[in-house]
Amino acid sequence: MAQLIKINQCVSRYQHNFRLYANRYHWLKQRRGQEWKQNWENHLSHIKTYGGVDDNEDKKSWFHDFENWLFEKQIEWSTRTAYEQSQLPESIREECWLKRIVHGINDVSFLMFQPVLLTKSGSVQLDSLLISNDTISCIHPVSGAYGAVFRPVSQRQWKIIADGGNIRTIINPLISLRRSQAVVSSFLKKNELSGFNVTSVVYAPECYIEDSGTGSYEAEFVDRRNERSWFQKVDQHSLLMKREQVDCVEQLLIHCETVAEPRD
Repeated sequence: MAQLIKINQCVSRYQHNFRLYANRYHWLKQRRGQEWKQNWENHLSHIKTYGGVDDNEDKKSWFHDFENWLFEKQIEWSTRTAYEQSQLPESIREECWLKRIVHGINDVSFLMFQPVLLTKSGSVQLDSLLISNDTISCIHPVSGAYGAVFRPVSQRQWKIIADGGNIRTIINPLISLRRSQAVVSSFLKKNELSGFNVTSVVYAPECYIEDSGTGSYEAEFVDRRNERSWFQKVDQHSLLMKREQVDCVEQLLIHCETVAEPRD
């Protein structure tokens, strides 16, 4: 599971000691994973004594419960410290795409959910950032009815075509991605972090994106057809934490805006 290290303007434990919590996350996941597995095996042994059980379904349920627990722990780490706390955005648990990315990518990638970067020009709301060993992916999710089709139609608009022929329009996600990519690229140059490639991703895990050639050269389209292969590609770029990756994450966290209040 990728590490969720920043949620919008919320205070994060990673801000105060990124390396400590990045390593503690691995330890926590391994230790609690072993405990949950042992509890599941004990539970399975017990219920087998009293009747049949579907081992595969029970194991899926156990793993799903563990992933949900770990995701909630990440939210806790990304919204409060020992002395401060932030108001969690109400919609965060409704962002199904966020949980899919966190669950689908390995531990050595770091996700910042819509961070606000402090620049000389002021605060800039960015798209979400996924930071691997050598790439920062600016991610803009788009959602619609299950199986809907997104069709780029102009520099300003995309269409969403759902079952029954229902059509509506949205603002072209590439507009936001261009800005995020430009701001992040400028930030890296200013901080002499030249080892990163900055890319843009339009992410539609429940839908399809029709590649009409309108701007497809400047962003990667990830949808139901290629989500798994994209996860695998990201994993290949995040086998081990690298020094420059750590430096990059630390600099981003330092320069992100935070709104918090003292804990009671």
